[in-house]
Amino acid sequence: MENMFKRTLLGAAIATAAMASTGANAAIDLMDGKVQLYGQAAGFMMYDNPKADGKEDTITANIESRIGFRGTVDFDNFSPNLVWQIEGGDAANSGGSADGNGGFGGRDTFVGFDFNGVGSFKYGRQLVAAYNYVDWPHSNPGLGNVFDWNNDISGGYEDRANNVLRYDSANFGGFNVQATVSNMASTTKAIAYSVASSYSADAFSVHAGYYAKSDYKDDTGAQVYGSDYTIFGGSLFLGNVTLTAAGKYMTADTVSGEDSQWAYSTTAQYVHNGKWVYKVGYAGTADADYADGASGDNTSDMALTARLGYLLPSAYLYTDIRHYDMNGDDEAGDTTRLLMGVEYYF
Repeated sequence: MENMFKRTLLGAAIATAAMASTGANAAIDLMDGKVQLYGQAAGFMMYDNPKADGKEDTITANIESRIGFRGTVDFDNFSPNLVWQIEGGDAANSGGSADGNGGFGGRDTFVGFDFNGVGSFKYGRQLVAAYNYVDWPHSNPGLGNVFDWNNDISGGYEDRANNVLRYDSANFGGFNVQATVSNMASTTKAIAYSVASSYSADAFSVHAGYYAKSDYKDDTGAQVYGSDYTIFGGSLFLGNVTLTAAGKYMTADTVSGEDSQWAYSTTAQYVHNGKWVYKVGYAGTADADYADGASGDNTSDMALTARLGYLLPSAYLYTDIRHYDMNGDDEAGDTTRLLMGVEYYF
């Protein structure tokens, strides 16, 4: 599970599936295996057909290529081991990117220590604990627009962030725990904390997580409001069929009280002959509930997606169709997208 939390979880999962079917290596060993060079060459072409009058169809190319180094230092007369990673952000990212503007070290970049049988403690740029399960498996394919970063209650939730202190437990018979604290660069009063856990067996995996950003008063005495969410879900493994489902309850504090909104996600995947991947996904949000009594009508959202994929050695070819119906009867954000892409991992 360690590597699953060190880079984008979708990429790690697809790479694992590809390697399992082909026997390909996942990374390039350097210095007799003490350092690994890894990355991906990935991207997709997308045709976007918005529904609203006056909006133009577009064709874009989104490049998600990135590269990184990681390693573990096992000292002769010292325990624990030193663990470290330096990972570049997506190569095409520019101003405004959440992943370090594409710069080297712009994604998961940290140092820390791994205690045998206990777990690892790392500090740097990382995911907050509960977001592991929001991202994977419940935001793929193309469900993140609704299930991940979308909400109608002004909830500000971290995903990958700087200044994160993180603990990942060892695996105890299929059970593991993650915990993070973050958001303290300007003041420790703004602390955000997150805990998550999963239990995995042969036929299923269940998980839950919680994230909370604190309310506090800034140096001028002004109130800064926090937000939180709880996620719970799981996966069911039925041979070549995998089913997933999750719910996420989000809240945001306001001067009037607590606003809230539900989000949910479900997917079904079938892998044929170890090569062909058929996957469908559905995600939605309920109408928001506002503490000041304002109407939450037309704040519900829906994503319906389908994917055809094909596994090659360390690579994945796919085509998606993704339909989004955002904000109820309002058509301004509604669109249908056709994607064709490739992901190659090393």
